[in-house]
Amino acid sequence: MPSQSLLLDPLEKSADSSTLGILGALPEEVAMFTEAMETVSTQTYLGRQFHQGSLAGQSVVVVQGGVGKVRAATTAALLVAHFPLRGIIFTGVAGALADHLQMGDVVLAHAAIEHDFGTGREEGFVLGIDFIPELRHPLAQADSTLYDLILAHPEKIPLQPLQGRDPVIHQGLVATGDVFVAHAGLRQEIQKRTGALVVEMEGAAVVRVAQEAGIPCLLVRSVSDAGDDTDFLSFFQTAALNSAAVVHTVLQNLP
Repeated sequence: MPSQSLLLDPLEKSADSSTLGILGALPEEVAMFTEAMETVSTQTYLGRQFHQGSLAGQSVVVVQGGVGKVRAATTAALLVAHFPLRGIIFTGVAGALADHLQMGDVVLAHAAIEHDFGTGREEGFVLGIDFIPELRHPLAQADSTLYDLILAHPEKIPLQPLQGRDPVIHQGLVATGDVFVAHAGLRQEIQKRTGALVVEMEGAAVVRVAQEAGIPCLLVRSVSDAGDDTDFLSFFQTAALNSAAVVHTVLQNLP
């Protein structure tokens, strides 16, 4: 693994790009940040409230992006356009695709795949659009600096126990699509199609914006359900807290 000094250099490229953007899809996923911020000012663009201030000694902008790829991409683009950023973190919950994941576990990624972006053929749905070279594989991958930073700090992150066990942090791919997955058959289909660890509805859109802006992006997704008929709300709050705990660790270790 690269040394910490090498990991942090990309975050110091521009003296006026000192702010970290933090996004969540739902109000509860961002409230735990805005409530802890200091010196907060709020700006509104296209109906979205961007809360700028200090958190864990770092300059941050926190915003609720909304559910789904379109809302997330719009919010991320507004964030990049209006604030000079050193990077973006998307935080929140997700459904498990991999069988070894359990409630409260956290998945870290700087890449995501759009599981519903593809071609409808007679033989069925195929990922990507193969006759357009740049669209053959719907993988979105951003600068990994923030991802590398959290991996460079192996100290224990204070995750909340769930179902009598301590959650585990995993590294892997996130699957994104405009469908709330609440059926075991669909869950298995998406996992087989993408090989992702979790499924959600915004991550790939945010990563694509970060990729086009040339800034680091980290997805932090905590498992709130099993991608089947598990009650999403039963574990939502604790899962969101675990995702937030990882984000706080990133903030504490930024230069």
